[in-house]
Amino acid sequence: MTRRNGLVSLVSLAVTGAVVGLLVVGCGIRPTTVIHGQDAPQGAITSLVVYLIDHGTLRAVARPLPPTPTTNPDSTNKITPYVPPEQQALSELVAGPNATEAAAGMTSEVPHNVFATVAQRQGESPGNVVTVFVKTSSEESLSKNAVDQIACTVITALAVNSYSDAKPRYQVAVFDSGSEPRPPQGCPLDTP
Repeated sequence: MTRRNGLVSLVSLAVTGAVVGLLVVGCGIRPTTVIHGQDAPQGAITSLVVYLIDHGTLRAVARPLPPTPTTNPDSTNKITPYVPPEQQALSELVAGPNATEAAAGMTSEVPHNVFATVAQRQGESPGNVVTVFVKTSSEESLSKNAVDQIACTVITALAVNSYSDAKPRYQVAVFDSGSEPRPPQGCPLDTP
C-alpha cells in the first residue's frame, strides 16, 4: 500500500509541476537575449570638488562628502532624500572657503547670501546644457569669476559622477538676480 501512495504522490507532483510550467510559459513573458548594462562605478566617491579663487586664479579644491545621518534624534531610522552630486558641490561652493582654505589665501566671489540650485539638464548629446539659478538677497549680478566658479564646480561634479563611457561635455547657463541671461559656457579650465 505504501508503494502505491508513493507512486500517486510522485504522479501528482509531476502533474502539478507541469501545470505550473504551462502557466509560467503562458503568462506572456517571452525569452530575450542577454541585456548588458554599464560597468559598475569603480570605487566610492569620497569627495566633491569646488573651485575657489587662489590669488586671482581658479583652483580646484577637494572637499570630503558631507556625512549622511542615518538616524533621527529619537533613534528611529532616517530617510535621507537623494541630493545629486552637482547640487551637493554647488552647496559646498556657496558655503565658501573653510578655515584651512582661507588661511591659505583662497577666497570665493560667490556670495554667501545666495540660494543656488541646479535646475535641469537639457539634451543628451555633447554640449549638454545645465541650468543653474542663483538668487542673491541684494539682487546683485554675479561677477565673471563667480560664474566661472559655479560653472567649473557643476561641470566637474557631473563629469566625475557620470556613468557613461563617453564623457559628455557639459555647459552651464547661470541665471542670477541682477543680470541679463548669459549664454551657456564651459569651464575656462580643463575639467575631467
